[in-house]
This record gives sequence, structure tokens and C-alpha cells, in this order.
Amino acid sequence: MNKSHLAIISFILLASLSMTAWGAIPPPPVNQNLGIPDTQFNLLTKEVCWRCHKPSAVGEVDPPAGVPVKTTYLPDRHHQHLFTEIAGGPEQPPFMDANNDGIEDTTYGCLNCHELAAGPNGALELVQSFRDCLFCHLVEGGERTVHHDTPLAKEAECGTCHGSLVRSLDAGMPPPTYSPSMITPWRSGKPNGDTSITSSAGTNPGNCNFCHNTEDGDTIGTPDVPSGFGPITVFTNKQNHHGTGVPTITGSSKGSPCEWCHNIDQPLAEGIRGCQRCHDIESLHNIEYDADGDGIIPGTETAYQGHIGNTDNCWGCHGNNGEVGSMSISFGATATATVPQLDNINLSTWTEGTAFEMSLFGNGFINQGGLGNSTTYRPTVQLTDSADNITVLTPLSESVDSVQVAIPETLPADNYRIQIKKGTVLSNPIVATITPRITLGAPAICFEKYRIVFLRGKNFSMHLSGSNTGTSITTGDGVAPDVLYFWKDQMIAALFIGGCPDEVVVTNVFDSITLEPFVW
Repeated sequence: MNKSHLAIISFILLASLSMTAWGAIPPPPVNQNLGIPDTQFNLLTKEVCWRCHKPSAVGEVDPPAGVPVKTTYLPDRHHQHLFTEIAGGPEQPPFMDANNDGIEDTTYGCLNCHELAAGPNGALELVQSFRDCLFCHLVEGGERTVHHDTPLAKEAECGTCHGSLVRSLDAGMPPPTYSPSMITPWRSGKPNGDTSITSSAGTNPGNCNFCHNTEDGDTIGTPDVPSGFGPITVFTNKQNHHGTGVPTITGSSKGSPCEWCHNIDQPLAEGIRGCQRCHDIESLHNIEYDADGDGIIPGTETAYQGHIGNTDNCWGCHGNNGEVGSMSISFGATATATVPQLDNINLSTWTEGTAFEMSLFGNGFINQGGLGNSTTYRPTVQLTDSADNITVLTPLSESVDSVQVAIPETLPADNYRIQIKKGTVLSNPIVATITPRITLGAPAICFEKYRIVFLRGKNFSMHLSGSNTGTSITTGDGVAPDVLYFWKDQMIAALFIGGCPDEVVVTNVFDSITLEPFVW
């Protein structure tokens, strides 16, 4: 018997004979503690982007508390694409033909994203247009944000960014084929919803919009609702889903985005099951916020902080005017690991070959299974590289809101999605970057007769001519070469007319190394 059938049977068999002790009914909107707030993110300017993604060159200012985005790693994260394939699509660079040979480039170089122009003194300088996120991250229309304009979003890989709060399309349990029962949650307008209770929005238990709604059900929105993103305006559940811009996506191999949620050939009673393509039974029954900060025990938490913390929450989703009059439900039938929330990590970029202890902070890192399930679910740390290779690390120490883990020096340079994993569920990711280290394959040499410094190795990356580009080779005293013959990822040759320097300093966008050339 599958888990969904167990949930329904336990729901009916364990319902008490008297009405549940219903607490004070809080008006919607729900608390905005987990995941993305119930609002819309389509009013984009560079200043709006900087609210969470403020570049370090603009100011070392952290995003709002609880927003899982670091500010200082973005340059490293972008530079990591050097020499990798340009995939095209909405995130392709603005200058596809960087060398002006009439042929679009196939791999990233500096000048695919950066533009050089003569400054006031005639020297080449970086044009600062790249500080505007929308210079490269274009939106193709509709209400879609840049986040939903990525290849992952177009293929409905929702879980990659949302963790286990939202499934990727059809990644979880399939929509049920049996008919809706009296306890089936509806989006809204449930025929047998519990009409004895009405929220401030005019909705009844048994419907998603009993909690996920504006305060009065009006589409104007409820302003100034606290969230990790600062005060937001909460909109109706329908507005939030349609306001993602997902319905305007074209060219997806998953078919029309409207049909990801809706099946117009089915009656409404069957059409509501489409929600479960992204919000299946298991994922909905794993959502809870640790409001008390002492770990999560399903059934014993403060009401309205999630889906399984309190029987009032259950009735909000499953309420009805049928024979089941209350919600003394067996949480053991459905409750497993709850989805953790990852808010922050103490370091978001480091050089390959570095071992250190990482601290991760958030909410709900530890929970118990609930009634009938004595298992305690504890966190591990999962790192996923750009090729989807996964490394799972066991923490050195753990608590309900923090984890310390040893990062090994063996991880190669790459961008990594870092997540808390608990049981089979994953938190939202925070992306960190391991940058390549400059290494020599042979001793540095200076040919005295020709006064040429010659370096061989790897990860020299690219040189960009111009001031303040972060790429240079100089003497130990900071004197630039008279001629830079070439600079490749594995080789550099530079002429110093004044003679062989005692030291040379090689700096790229990731690293810096000081060398003492052997004079030949």
C-alpha cells in the first residue's frame, strides 16, 4: 500500500469524535519564513537585482537577513565560465564575436562579457555596463523574472533552485488516478469545504487559499508583510503562480507551460490534481518552520508555521463538511524529514587545494518523525558541481540552526550548489565557487640575453589589456613589462628591457603568485 493511501486511511480512522480545539484563526497571508515569499519578482532594475546580488565593487553589503545569496562571490562565479562552452539562450553573453572575426565564439573569453574603451587619458578602461545585471540576463517578455528565464526553469527543473519545497515537474509522486475524496485539498472553492470557519479572506479550510492568500482576498495585495527579503506585498495564490511568467515560456521540451498545471480537458475536480506535479503529497507533508528554534516535532509545533506542525494546519488543507470532524491524524503515516532552510554560509569562495571548516546557518536542520515515527532526521551537507557530480559530507557538529563541516582540499575548481540534505529532502542551494590556483609546471626562467621572462604552468587564465582589469604581470616593484608577447592559460612570455627582475608577480582574476625567475 502506498504512502498516500496510508495517509488517507489514518486520517479517517484516527479522527477524533469531537471537533478539534481550533486555535485563534490567523488571517492570511501566511508567515513568510520558508522559501520564496508569496509575491512577484518581475519589477527588475539593476538596483532591484542589487538588493540581493549587490556586486562587491559597488559595496560590501550583505543582502537582507535570511536571503540565501552572497554578495562577494559573484565575480568569481562568473569568471569560472572562462574557456567553457557558450550554451546560448537567454543568458548568452552580449558580445558573441569578441575577436571580431565574423564568427560567433563557442567558448567564453573576457571580451564576450567585458567591453574596453578609451578613458579620459586615452588608456583602455573597462566599460562599467557589466555592473547592470540586466545587461546580460535578459528577460524575453511577459512577467517572467530572470530566474525563470534560465534553461533549468524552461525545462521545469524547479527543485534545482527551490530544493525540496517545490518538486521539479513530475519528479515526485505522480498525480493520483483515484477520485478526489472529502479530504482532498483544493486550490479554492472546495465543494465540501468546512464552511463553519471562514478566514479574513473569505475562504474556508480544505483549500490552499485558506492560508495562501492576501489578507482580504483582494487582488490588490497585502503590503508590508515581513519576510527575509524585507517588507513585501503578498498577492493571491493565483496571482503568484501566474505572475512567475512561466506561462509565457516557449520552446520547452516539456510542452506548453500552461499544461504543466492545467488540463482543460478535465473537470475541475480532476484538474486540481495537476498541482501535484510540483507539489506532491510527500513534498507538502515535509514543510514546517522551526518557530521555537528547538527542532521540529510534527504535531507539536506552533500552528500556521508550515503544513505538519499542528493539527490546525492539517485541517486548513484537508478540512471538510463530511464525516471527519477533526484532525487527530497519525503523522507517522506521512511525516519524514522536513525541508531545511539554508540562509547563509561563512565562506562562498576559496582557492582549490584549500581545506577548512565551513559553517552553515538556517532553520529546521534537525527534526523528529512525529507520532508513530521515532526517527530523528539529522543533516548532511551536499555539494553539486556544474556537471551534477555530488559530494556528501558528514558534519563535524550540528544543531537545529547550524552545521560545521570539513571541506576537503581535494575538490576541484568549479561552481558548487551547497545544500543541507536531511533524509531524502534538500534545502534551497547557495552557490559557492572554488577558484583555480595558479601552478607552475616548470621553474620560471628569464633569458638574460633577451631579458624575456618565460613561465609555463596552468590556470594563468586570460590577460585583458587595460587599467584595473585584475590581470597583470609585473616586477616585484610593480613595474609592468615593456612588451607582453603572449599570455595563454598555460604560458606567459614578457620582455623587461631593464633586465631580468628578481621577482615577478602574476595576477589573474582568481589568484596571484610571486616568483623568482631562474636567470639563464
